[in-house]
Amino acid sequence: MKWYHKAVYSLANAVLPAAVKRQMMGVGRATVPKNANPWNYFSWLPKKYQQAHNIDLTKLQSYTAEELLELLISVHPDVSYAIYTYLRMGDTGLTFTAKKPNGNDDKNGQKVLDEIKALLNTPLSSPGYQHGRSLDKLDTVQRLMVMVRGACAGEVVLNERCNEVVDIVPVDPALIWFRREPDTNRLTPWQYVKNPRMRQGETWFGQYKQIDSPTFLYEEFDPMVDDPYGRTPFLPVLQVVFFHMQVLQDLKAVVHNQGYPRLDVSMLEEIMIKNMPRNIAADPVKQKEYLIQRMQEAQKHFESLNPDDSMFHWDSVKVEYLKGGNSGPMIDVKKLIDIIDTQMATSLKTLLTLLSRHQGSTETYSSIDTQIYIKNVESARSVTKRFWKRAFSLSARVKGTQTNVEADYNPIDLRTENEVEKDRKAKISNYVMSESNFYITPEEAAAEVRWTLGLDPKIPVELLPKLEKKHEPDPNEVVPNRPNN
Repeated sequence: MKWYHKAVYSLANAVLPAAVKRQMMGVGRATVPKNANPWNYFSWLPKKYQQAHNIDLTKLQSYTAEELLELLISVHPDVSYAIYTYLRMGDTGLTFTAKKPNGNDDKNGQKVLDEIKALLNTPLSSPGYQHGRSLDKLDTVQRLMVMVRGACAGEVVLNERCNEVVDIVPVDPALIWFRREPDTNRLTPWQYVKNPRMRQGETWFGQYKQIDSPTFLYEEFDPMVDDPYGRTPFLPVLQVVFFHMQVLQDLKAVVHNQGYPRLDVSMLEEIMIKNMPRNIAADPVKQKEYLIQRMQEAQKHFESLNPDDSMFHWDSVKVEYLKGGNSGPMIDVKKLIDIIDTQMATSLKTLLTLLSRHQGSTETYSSIDTQIYIKNVESARSVTKRFWKRAFSLSARVKGTQTNVEADYNPIDLRTENEVEKDRKAKISNYVMSESNFYITPEEAAAEVRWTLGLDPKIPVELLPKLEKKHEPDPNEVVPNRPNN
């Protein structure tokens, strides 16, 4: 942005009324926190993890898909570990670079981006408690939303005069619904508010608040045509979890029924009839009632025994262990569990090795699987990269700087320290060989080597004369005369 562009921008920002700028950019924060309670009743936020163990996993189908995915990352071991591994694998640091339209570095724009990044990492001027809002924390939240919701959303919050960025806040994409304008077919976002409190100047449709503002950002993951919501990669895991729960319930019933030794108590009916009173033996109805009562008495007696109690009974009662009567083919439980594990890993877009399942994969296949998994993590991070690029570009424009923002994550490196050093040494050797064979100049080789060593690639001034004279012959060196033919 030229100096006169900045002057016009500053003049317009000073002349335009605050009401007009609010209509253009929004009134402070336009979105509403998911757990906001404007009526100030029961405003304590629940600690969800304290109630996670009370959830009946056999009744999961009564929840919506959004509720299920949010629930499973806390209560289901495989889903929880898959999202945990994804977040840790993708936590490599986020960098922002300002570029001019011609592709060169923009120093003024870079200064503005550094100020915005420092703003997020610096607490606000307030004597009270402040919830953390660092860039690393917000990025982790957004990457989690991409996997669980299929999109990430947020808002750039401005001050009252709309000339400074106050904050960048994440928004739950599950609360966002889009409507298409009938005249222009333009998509407009609306946010569902559980406890609405309407204010003047806002547009509402029931419990849905319109947030048609350029400060609101929404980025989806792998969307279909004309579908602005995106798709969560974890959605297929729901069917696998339902089946897994059913199999575990069946296995639980089998273990209770056949996994423990049980007593088989038989009472000799002939002896019982022989020893019953005569007035009862002559009446078939009373005889049946008498036998049932004796059977119930014996049942209560044996059921009240502790595991280490000794049994004393008449010889009219025969006690032995129950013998299995299943002679047909049984289901191979191990193969069934292996199929479920494979389906679980596939639906979670992760590796069996990461889920602590080892099915004899070779080193070559494991290496390929790891590379594919890293590509999956990078693909999901591309959504948050687009979000942060838009957020920082908008923030820079609010500050009066027009610059092209490039957002990128540091590469995922799973190598050990020794492997890193070997690769670095080989890379430096290639640059030295290229320079000695005149493929590149000494200055280029020095810049690349310094970058490889983690130093500033800009060559110090005191080294430039030495690099320029590196291939010049030494005048003090005596060159032997070649014999004449």
